[in-house]
Amino acid sequence: MKEYISIRDIVKSMDLTTRTLRYYEEIGLLKSSQEGRGNRLYSKEEINKLIYLNELKNRGFSLKEIEGLLGNKCCNQKNIFLKSRVEENEKTINYLKWQNEKIEEEMDIIEKFGLENIFINIEEMPMRRYFTIKENNKIYNDPDVESVWNLENYDIMDEKTYGGDFKEILSKESDEYNLELYLHKNGDYILEEGKYIVAYSRDGLDKQLEVFKKMENYLKEKELKYENKIYVENKFRIFCKRERKVVLITKAFIKIL
Repeated sequence: MKEYISIRDIVKSMDLTTRTLRYYEEIGLLKSSQEGRGNRLYSKEEINKLIYLNELKNRGFSLKEIEGLLGNKCCNQKNIFLKSRVEENEKTINYLKWQNEKIEEEMDIIEKFGLENIFINIEEMPMRRYFTIKENNKIYNDPDVESVWNLENYDIMDEKTYGGDFKEILSKESDEYNLELYLHKNGDYILEEGKYIVAYSRDGLDKQLEVFKKMENYLKEKELKYENKIYVENKFRIFCKRERKVVLITKAFIKIL
């Protein structure tokens, strides 16, 4: 290696821009000397520093973190930064996996609907655990039931799941019925794995009674025995061009015995 390398050679060999190198100098990450008409030259030590800097950038380090590692912070500090970066990357990977799952699920549900407002099917569902919230809500007063959703108990990767007494709801003469909200956290309520009658609807939570009645007819037609607990999940929203409004897609399900 030459004693000094010009900025042009670095740009050519390391796929960097002169603007990037000059910025590194401005914030104190690199030093150069000048020759003739202002052509910048970098020593072997500065080139090694630049290679190290690029390695850190490729591992996701910020320039502020890099500045610390190029200062008086030792290998132990770098190790702490690396562990932190791995944790952040894991969060990003998990989020992207979740995002893909939700996109694929949404595509699948939209395809099932066709021209129908309600689609009923039998599906295998995995076991899940919840904490229960002892709070009833009146769907007819609050179609999306946002008032009972405690934001401290949820993050973006959680869905809202409600449970109710199927026969009790169907026995009511009016559209007034209660559902109980469950938290998607490991807790005291278990949703067992198995086969479930599942109904997807684009009419929102305030129209679930119609959905429940169609599920009841489906169960009778198929002569299926079932548990009395009915569940409803908020899945996603779509914009209905015909109605000129955003509508909530829900998933209601009940376990087959």
